[in-house]
Amino acid sequence: MRKLQFFGASGTVTGSSYLFTGQSGENILIDLGMFQGMEGEAELNASPLAFDAKNLQAVLLTHAHLDHCGRLPLLIQAGFHGKIYTTGATKAITAISLLDAAAIQEEEKETIPLYTKDDVEKILEKMEIISYDVPLKIGEFTITFRNAGHILGSASIEVMDGDQILLFSGDLGNTPENLIQPTEYIVHADTVIMESTYGISTHPREDAAAVLQKEIQTIESTGGVLLIPAFSIERTQEILHTLSHLVKNNIINQSLPIFLDSPMAIEVTEVFKKFPKLYSDDLSHDPHPFDFPNLISTKSVEESKGINKAYNPKIIIAGSGMMSGGRILHHLEQYISIPTTRVLIVGYQAVGTLGREILEGAKHITLYHKQIRVKATITKLEAFSSHADQPLLLKWLQHIQGVKKVFLTHGENPQREALSQKIQEELHIQDVLLPTKGEIYEIN
Repeated sequence: MRKLQFFGASGTVTGSSYLFTGQSGENILIDLGMFQGMEGEAELNASPLAFDAKNLQAVLLTHAHLDHCGRLPLLIQAGFHGKIYTTGATKAITAISLLDAAAIQEEEKETIPLYTKDDVEKILEKMEIISYDVPLKIGEFTITFRNAGHILGSASIEVMDGDQILLFSGDLGNTPENLIQPTEYIVHADTVIMESTYGISTHPREDAAAVLQKEIQTIESTGGVLLIPAFSIERTQEILHTLSHLVKNNIINQSLPIFLDSPMAIEVTEVFKKFPKLYSDDLSHDPHPFDFPNLISTKSVEESKGINKAYNPKIIIAGSGMMSGGRILHHLEQYISIPTTRVLIVGYQAVGTLGREILEGAKHITLYHKQIRVKATITKLEAFSSHADQPLLLKWLQHIQGVKKVFLTHGENPQREALSQKIQEELHIQDVLLPTKGEIYEIN
């Protein structure tokens, strides 16, 4: 009997993990991501795995964001002996993500690390690279990875089990994107497990370059600082590419210092340069899409601290994207109480994060156990979103023939509920389910 179990991202955005049991009894796991955001939710990361890792035929990884790959090293401790299948770009970025996560955990004195760098190295050894659109037989299953267009190397995954096809969307891209190839449309599936992060929303049609240019012109006139909290994977590279155009076309001053203060983002940018075949058509014509004269990459702590000594105006791009950790916190502590500071929020801010708090208009925030007044101007830019909005989600699903059942995951409930209603009304698929963590469904 086929079964589908949900272990995360079920009514929330993070912690993606699903277990599929095929008709022969073989098990495959799709993703094993970290829970992030609300305090109670993040505590789930330390919970024992809700399945027997020794009985997994394989693990399939959709992409390298921590909320999809962040708990993979726990499989080592649980006795997993199989393989993890993913794309080449995803493997390269996952290595950076997991080693960074392990280092952060080891630095935290108040909690026991979930895993070590040694665990990460062992899990990376189990990763096998799979190409897009090339079916692979794994036990009784036939697996095909399709380009999800979300971040470099991201995939939607078709799982064929006998006469049934389950399709795991992974995270779908805000296609067409500036950097990478568009989301691939899929011909057929019986059951779809689909993300719904922006299931209630339509992204505004903003001109990202124009918004960025305006923010920069403002700090140039006031002598202020522009802080850009950015995710190291994809978002930072999009911002660098946009800034590159503005600098090379003399739209912004080449003497304006632009600091990339994120060791992880610097490493990921180097990974991008190794996979030019995954670039969008526009990007493929640019030999140096992420480089320009006034870009200053700061890897060491000493270099990061030195940014404060640089004269204003200046731009600081730093992790993390939701302001839940990373070097951006030090820059917020230094600058957010100054009226000439501008904070440009360019990504999704989960409930419970400092980023969500600032975005919703907090007048004071707590950093390093002290209250800091927010006097900076806060601007939100959604044009850089790497997630499909409601119209794109519906368009992706509409292309799939034969869909009998849809599970909506990776979204908070208002988003899931709105998308469910749209699917039923516009696509006439009536069997739309909103699973919760721990639920098990039979797949006929």
